[in-house]
Amino acid sequence: MKITPLQESFSSGEISPKLYGRTGSPGYQSGVAVMENFIADARGPAIRRLGTAYIATINFNSGRVFAFPVSESTYYIFVAVDNLFIPLHSDGAPVTTNYVQNARFRENNLHWTEAATQGAITYEPDSVTLQNNDHPNAETSIGQQVVVPNTTDPYVISVHSLTPTPFRVRVGNAFEDGSYDDRIIPGGSENYTITVPAVNPWITVTNETPDSESIVTAIGFLSTVDVSSIATPWLETDLPELHGFTAPGGRIVYFTHKNHPTQKLEYSYEFDTFTFTEVAFIDPPATWADSNYPRTGTFHEGRLWLAGTPAEPETFWGSKSGDYENFTLGSLADDALQFTIAEEGVIRWMQSTKNLLIGTGRGEHIITSVEGVITPGDIQVTQQSSYGSSAAQSRQVGDQIFYVSPDGRKIRAMQYEWTADNWLSQDVTFFSDHISQPKINFTSWIQNPNNLFGCVLDDGTMALLTYERSENIYGWVTVKTEGTFIDITSVPIDGSDVLVALIQRVDGTLYVERMRASKRNYSDSWVERIVQPDNTVIGLDHLEGELVQVLADGAVQTSQTVTGGQITLDYPATNAVVGLQYISTMQTLPFDRGSQTG
Repeated sequence: MKITPLQESFSSGEISPKLYGRTGSPGYQSGVAVMENFIADARGPAIRRLGTAYIATINFNSGRVFAFPVSESTYYIFVAVDNLFIPLHSDGAPVTTNYVQNARFRENNLHWTEAATQGAITYEPDSVTLQNNDHPNAETSIGQQVVVPNTTDPYVISVHSLTPTPFRVRVGNAFEDGSYDDRIIPGGSENYTITVPAVNPWITVTNETPDSESIVTAIGFLSTVDVSSIATPWLETDLPELHGFTAPGGRIVYFTHKNHPTQKLEYSYEFDTFTFTEVAFIDPPATWADSNYPRTGTFHEGRLWLAGTPAEPETFWGSKSGDYENFTLGSLADDALQFTIAEEGVIRWMQSTKNLLIGTGRGEHIITSVEGVITPGDIQVTQQSSYGSSAAQSRQVGDQIFYVSPDGRKIRAMQYEWTADNWLSQDVTFFSDHISQPKINFTSWIQNPNNLFGCVLDDGTMALLTYERSENIYGWVTVKTEGTFIDITSVPIDGSDVLVALIQRVDGTLYVERMRASKRNYSDSWVERIVQPDNTVIGLDHLEGELVQVLADGAVQTSQTVTGGQITLDYPATNAVVGLQYISTMQTLPFDRGSQTG
């Protein structure tokens, strides 16, 4: 009798070769042998993973990347390299002097000139919407005259848009004049460099597409002279153990490292600026000195918690209640406190959930109290398990904590089980243990829309886990690119999470790139450009010398090698997406046909 194999789901992703002979094991019927550059969707399909969009080049070979959201639609990127923080706007433009006033529209239409034909312009804090009616002559524009210091320096034009609608950017001597520079941007965010012949130019942004909207979150006319980079105490060798965690309110990120004083990065909403300083604690422990500082921390019950100095690796400290930087010890309920775990093991991470959780190199603990609130006179430490953790920062995933095992080859999910009245840890790499064998260096939780947990591996690849706990789905895949993944982070923007990656590409240089569900392009380090009248695509300097794939007006054209920052298309087109090719590969498992004898 003819048997026609059918596999209706691929949600388990790649399964371990150790399970190939166990066709009845969980995951085999929905797993594969190889799933590279796919996503194992929790509903069953294998979906090709999205490409990464190019943001910026960082002229270093190693680093870390952090994302700092400042509103629901806006974020900054900070790249930590040897003794420096390099800040970037989300489109890759430098953080520097912006000669545009009210650039994020937080003061409604102040300083902006506007014009609307068959359309409307509406302002909200952190965005302006250029809405066109369904009319062939519909057009909406906003503009501003700026004053720049001279006409010799170049300036960066930066426009951040949340929508794919193309928009026109003009720089000239009057509103809606483009005599200095005039170009169409194919949607999304863009930045580019120009020079101007006068010190008082106008910049105008226009939506010229009928029945559409452009949601612009910021406009910049930026200096290229005073580009800011921030001095930090962290050497390149320190960066792997650097931990960052956000204070309540979302305006301050604290950074800890065992060899250096705790630092903080603080955002001013009023001035749209950042300050980076060493934390000036009140009455800190005298032992916090000379390469003996807390290596990790968190916020819980109104206190800042810090832990794990080299000299006191099992000790943790809590600040005064409501006074995060005050560590004055005392016996009152709101005084700061200090406690040492009576078990061997360096404290590696802390997380705030139902309880205060602590992970050490030897085990997992909860910090509780009899009366429900931790105080100097009411504190209990109870060990929950003895798996242990590496130095990688743990992540909160729903009501669970994901942490990396001491050998860097497992991810465990720690969760409270009421039936056991205990916090239990489960190995979520168990059925795909081969994926993480190169060793996990860094992690990030990319929640929306697909519930992905990302791991940067020591061999320069990335592993992605599709995690749907309610359906018992754990689907691991491998992500490879023409380069080396160094670090990843994620940031929630407008309801979905943007994956920001630091990738070592051409000549070992770091590229900042992002992956976002709303941009469905399938090449890496891609950029979208308007095709020039001579059929060339310019602005490809970051891909110099590379063979790139080309999607022009939605059609594939012949791959080209970038020379002089540009390529020439074989056929005329209006718009082109250019990037590095990656191959998506899937290999199914042998089908279990059973036996004629049953």
